[in-house]
Amino acid sequence: MYVPLYASTKSTGAAQSTMTVNAHRYCSYYLILLLFSNITIILSSAFSATRPSAESPSAKTIMSDQASQEERRTPITRRRYYSPFLSPLHGSNTNSAALIILNTPIKSTANSSLPDVFRVLWKSTSFHVCADGGANRLYDATIGPSSSGDDIDDNDALIPDLITGDLDSIRSDVRSYYEKKGVPIVCVEDQNYHDLDKSLMAVEKWIEKLTTTSSSSSSSLSNEDSDSNGFNQSSQAFIYGGFGGRFDQEMACINTLYSWGQKEAFQQTQMSIFDEETGVILLPEAPISNEILIRFPDIEEDDDNESREKSDQVEVGEGPTCGLIPIGARCERVYTSGLKWNLDGDMPLEFGGLVSSSNRIVDKVVTVKTSSPLLFSFEIVKR
Repeated sequence: MYVPLYASTKSTGAAQSTMTVNAHRYCSYYLILLLFSNITIILSSAFSATRPSAESPSAKTIMSDQASQEERRTPITRRRYYSPFLSPLHGSNTNSAALIILNTPIKSTANSSLPDVFRVLWKSTSFHVCADGGANRLYDATIGPSSSGDDIDDNDALIPDLITGDLDSIRSDVRSYYEKKGVPIVCVEDQNYHDLDKSLMAVEKWIEKLTTTSSSSSSSLSNEDSDSNGFNQSSQAFIYGGFGGRFDQEMACINTLYSWGQKEAFQQTQMSIFDEETGVILLPEAPISNEILIRFPDIEEDDDNESREKSDQVEVGEGPTCGLIPIGARCERVYTSGLKWNLDGDMPLEFGGLVSSSNRIVDKVVTVKTSSPLLFSFEIVKR
């Protein structure tokens, strides 16, 4: 609207009054915004002071200390892996050990129809399960034409306690032979599970029965039991033949080992896979502290060397080359001792990141404490 220069004084006074009111109003708005901004800055500074950012050099240390404090508040359970190749087994209970035989060749050696690792595992266990076609492999190695008949005192004594699976691989002659020997043969047709799963179902029932029947005796497998050295006693489940075949089958075995290791019934069971060249142990996460004894650490043992010179038998065992493989999840914190390259919890293990391979055992006892399950792998040495 155009206002002429000769507008009345009264009109001019009214306009000035309106401008003054608006100016006061805008000043009030500005002061409120300024006050709000200052409060926001103060609160932001206080929040940052109490919670360091991820980029702060001290953030990692603070979070690590908090995790360590939480771990210290959780009771630690000590568990020791007893190698089947150590003699005597340093407290390991053979009566609570099971062996699952997979459908892979049990290759004879120059001196025997039974390979060395298989021989030791059979002797070290009291419950033997053939996973479907594994019965063919056992039969061929001990009863069939290729067997020499001179192993473990009497090959006819190598009779499994159970044959299970979908039974699409077991030969009719093998099935007939073991049926005559009174071996239970249980068909589980569910194709959502591998034959190894079905065999572990049988081992699970055996462990439950073993725990129930021994609950009132000194050999109980309850969580509170420990050996003379303070280590938790536990059952063992050895799987023979998980390597050396098709890669997808190998990975299926590893996946089965991991998934069954998370089950409540197997929380007190040491689970491992072997063939004649390598082996792996599933190590549970904290609060369990794992201690591992192997047959051949990378140290000098004069007494052991002397005993080997006096014996013509081939000695077999784990080590010293080993590895720590993350499985199922990223391992945020891993602490070890007894290795050439130990981990101190600063570097997580994960695929796409660090995997501890080609490590070496340099002490008689290896300790591993991990925030997530790990596979401890090792080579098999024969001397």
